[in-house]
Amino acid sequence: MTPKYREIETALRARIADGTYPPGTALPSEEALAAEFGVTRPTVRAGLAELRATDAVTVIAGRGMFVRDPELTALRRERDVAWEMANREKDRAADAHEQLAAALELRRADVEGYDRALTNATNRAQQVEAALDRVRALAAELEAEGATATAARIRKALEQ
Repeated sequence: MTPKYREIETALRARIADGTYPPGTALPSEEALAAEFGVTRPTVRAGLAELRATDAVTVIAGRGMFVRDPELTALRRERDVAWEMANREKDRAADAHEQLAAALELRRADVEGYDRALTNATNRAQQVEAALDRVRALAAELEAEGATATAARIRKALEQ
């Protein structure tokens, strides 16, 4: 057996579909529907809640319950779905942007590290070259003082 509130919902939905209650029309009051169907107002409210849940009707406070235009309702649903999809896409794009920014920051850190390492290596190479120049100068001094064998051993060691 079908619950009474479901019978009310079905009857009102049929009336909306056959044009008895066209879009924009106010539905009868809860009291009138309760009297028509021989039920209490809470049962009528349950049937009306089913109509509201499917956007068949809308409530305007202090004025009553009105039939919605099904085409406008469908357009609103499409708009809401499109809006939700756009928001998801925006969130995905923001996430991708954050990931790219993090990757770029890591690359920057890598480049800065490489730059520091290159600078340090260049400085060390310059220091080594300066030390080798001093050793060559000392070898020349030794040769000038007559220690040619020692100077030759130093030059040979520098070539290796």
